[in-house]
Amino acid sequence: MNCTTTHFSSPHTRLIITLNPLLLRPNTLPSPPRSHRLLLRRCLKHPTTAPKPILHSSNKDTTGTGDGGGGGDGGGDDGGGDGGEKENKEKGDGLQLPEWLNFSAEDATTVVAAIMISVAFRTFVAEPRYIPSLSMYPTFDVGDRLVAEKVSYYFRKPCPNDIVIFKSPPVLQEVGYTDDDVFIKRIVAKEGDTVEVRDGKLIVNGVVRHEDYILESPSYNLTPVKVPESSVFVMGDNRNNSYDSHIWGPLPAKNIIGRSLFRYWPPNRIAGTVSPKGCAVDVPAETESVSIAQ
Repeated sequence: MNCTTTHFSSPHTRLIITLNPLLLRPNTLPSPPRSHRLLLRRCLKHPTTAPKPILHSSNKDTTGTGDGGGGGDGGGDDGGGDGGEKENKEKGDGLQLPEWLNFSAEDATTVVAAIMISVAFRTFVAEPRYIPSLSMYPTFDVGDRLVAEKVSYYFRKPCPNDIVIFKSPPVLQEVGYTDDDVFIKRIVAKEGDTVEVRDGKLIVNGVVRHEDYILESPSYNLTPVKVPESSVFVMGDNRNNSYDSHIWGPLPAKNIIGRSLFRYWPPNRIAGTVSPKGCAVDVPAETESVSIAQ
């Protein structure tokens, strides 16, 4: 505020005197009171030290930006400060993660432990599998889901009647299959056994195997095959629609992933898949030969 425009207030009158810088005399009359004239002379003599009048400004002027008076400057600074704090706060809020992503050290430890337990359980104990084909029908239908356990074979060798899942053997990998291709079949003979199929019957070590779980009798013949060491002979329960050992030979036991334990899907077919008879035990050849002759 300079001395070009001066506001004077009194109980009786309110007069604004505008000074003409060239004439140095008021443009507006009547003349102010003596006290105001003294103030006016002082302003003209020392324009830079003239006291600032008290302005009755509106809130709009106070908070506005620009080259206004002291009150306006002060208000503008305050407003800018508040705006900066608000902006910083909004930026901070924008960087905040959802609550479900706010992990503590204990949460991270729990998640890692759960993953490790899950992987270990699937690798060493059991894993779920689903049936993609009809090779094991009627024991398994397409879409059935089962649990294969892996503990039994830590303590014993696979035996006939076990339903096993296994990785493709080397003979199949030579024609394009990989370890990711997994099959499910029933073991019908173990290492050292001699297997053949004749007249629609499975014969192991010269003994006809009675199988009430197959869909139908095989319509093919298989010449006698001796199962080598550390191998098994596997076949599908749907004998005439199964790609199994009668085509590509014995399966190395090391390719076995696990034994089917129970079917858990669909709900109306939940049941165990372990034979109640246990491992198949062949009837002595002499007795079996007599029964066949009769």
